[in-house]
Amino acid sequence: MERKVMTAAELEARVKRKEKLDAVDLAGANLRGAKLAGALLSRADLDGANLEGADLSGAELNGASLREAFLAQAKLGGAKLVKADLDSAQLRGTDLSNADLSRANLEGANLEGARLSGASLRYAQLDSSDLGEADLTRANLGHANMVACHLGGARAAHANFSRAVLQTADLREAELTNANFEGASLESAVLIGTRCAGAQFREADLSAAKLDGAQLTGCDLRRANLHGASLIGTELSGARMHMASCSSAQLEQAQGESIDMSPAGDGSSKVALSQMGRQEVEAPRQRRHFGAGDVLRNADLEFDDGAYVEVQSHLKNCTLRLGNATELVVGEHGALEACTIHGGRLRVLGTFLERSAPGLIGPLELFVSSQGAVTATLMQPAEKTRFAFEGGCRLRMQIQSPGQKQAGEPTQKAQETADD
Repeated sequence: MERKVMTAAELEARVKRKEKLDAVDLAGANLRGAKLAGALLSRADLDGANLEGADLSGAELNGASLREAFLAQAKLGGAKLVKADLDSAQLRGTDLSNADLSRANLEGANLEGARLSGASLRYAQLDSSDLGEADLTRANLGHANMVACHLGGARAAHANFSRAVLQTADLREAELTNANFEGASLESAVLIGTRCAGAQFREADLSAAKLDGAQLTGCDLRRANLHGASLIGTELSGARMHMASCSSAQLEQAQGESIDMSPAGDGSSKVALSQMGRQEVEAPRQRRHFGAGDVLRNADLEFDDGAYVEVQSHLKNCTLRLGNATELVVGEHGALEACTIHGGRLRVLGTFLERSAPGLIGPLELFVSSQGAVTATLMQPAEKTRFAFEGGCRLRMQIQSPGQKQAGEPTQKAQETADD
């Protein structure tokens, strides 16, 4: 029996009646210019359909299959496309502003010149997709896979790329002002001539990246890996580079007046770039990662001086012994419960709850981010701990001076919520 394909007029009439069209078969349908605003098409089969110029504003397309569909110049503003399959779809010039494409598959899709301002693409698959000249202003691409993605000339000011995978991606001449690339993987990415003023690259992997002529004025590059990156003519004035991994030879290629080497990135330790060109900022360090979902109990762990340790898992009843130059990062998914930490430099984005007082013994630095939470007694070393708390962090902390007895009254008690 010959398969009957619904016409655009029939579909428009059913959408106008607000019919629920879940899992409807529209594969290969010619729906060019159709008026389908608000359509209920979850899990619909639209593979190879022609939707050029169609109005799907606010439509529900969660889980729909749109593989190789033609959606050029279509209107999908505010549409819901969670887990939709848009593999190799044609979306050139499409309006996807404020659309929800979380966990959608856009591998190999053409999004050249698409409007994605305010859209959510968290955990989306965008490998080998074309986002050239696209508008990604304030879009959320956190944890997205964007390997070999083309973003040349894209406008992505204030966009969120945190923890995204952008290995070998091309961001040439892109507008990335105040964008967030914290923890992102940009290994071998091309950022030639990008405008990144004020962007966040904290703990990002930029190894072997091409940053020639990029504007990195005021960027946060603390703990970033720049090993082997090209910095010819890169503007670094005001960049925060505490614990960044790069060499004197690399910095000699860059330009700018001074960079900020303070741990908190507060401008308290500015160094002329010309001076940094005669010394190493930080050599690549030994790294240890405890991934999300793992649980480690009753362990006694010791890390060599100068190591970098990231915990995104749950540690319970553990003791961690850190060298003075060892940095421990409790990630946003990390939780240390009933643990004790000796020494080191601590950065808490997740949660730390001590086992018995003091839970923090002799740390040289303690930084708690706006989403971090710490409940502990901290015994300072002889040279005193250096503190940095972001507004909104949750603290319940007693601070003991060097030599003070544990049973004694603490010298300070940190407030439960830090002020801005």
